[in-house]
Amino acid sequence: MTRHEAPPPPDERTAPALFKQAAHYLAAGDPAAASLLPALERFPDYAPGWLLIGDTLRRAERRDAAVMALGRALQGQPTSAALCHRIGQAFVELRDSRAAVAAFRKALALDPDFAGAWYSLGLVSEDLRDHAEAAQAYRTALRLQPDFHAAAFNLGIVLQEDGRMEEAMDAYAKALRMKPASFGRIAQALVSGRAGVLWLRPAELRLALTGR
Repeated sequence: MTRHEAPPPPDERTAPALFKQAAHYLAAGDPAAASLLPALERFPDYAPGWLLIGDTLRRAERRDAAVMALGRALQGQPTSAALCHRIGQAFVELRDSRAAVAAFRKALALDPDFAGAWYSLGLVSEDLRDHAEAAQAYRTALRLQPDFHAAAFNLGIVLQEDGRMEEAMDAYAKALRMKPASFGRIAQALVSGRAGVLWLRPAELRLALTGR
């Protein structure tokens, strides 16, 4: 190759092994990981690799570096909704809720019928106190997966937090029909919420829920 020739393009087939090796070094605390960085930079759009690096750094409690790697994964334009969802879940583990929202929204842009991603978006929106967004996400998850108990239960919680008790009771009733064993959790949620309601007799609460 002469000095005027462009370098050869990176061989995408080498990326998985390269990122796996770098993750191995990072997990072991081996300084050799740094020597692989220039090679990794040749694959800026290899989202699965940057997710692997981000997850490895997260487990090593190197939060800032993990956030940067996960950001690279998301910017790499992952074409799989499942991969975007995994990136979002990693951001949740790092308590970066807004980045998680971006990842879940990208997952849903790729697959609007991904009930799990709608539920994850609901959880993060709930953490951000955006109850309207959370309720909409939980409702969509339930529409797509009618037996999604966790979505029904959490929908009840956010509606209750907004003081919309009739709607909350409907959601709790739906959750109870799906999973009768969740009655105790529902009773606890009704007592402990910001707009809590105390039922002195569990039998009366059960009747109020089952009668809906």
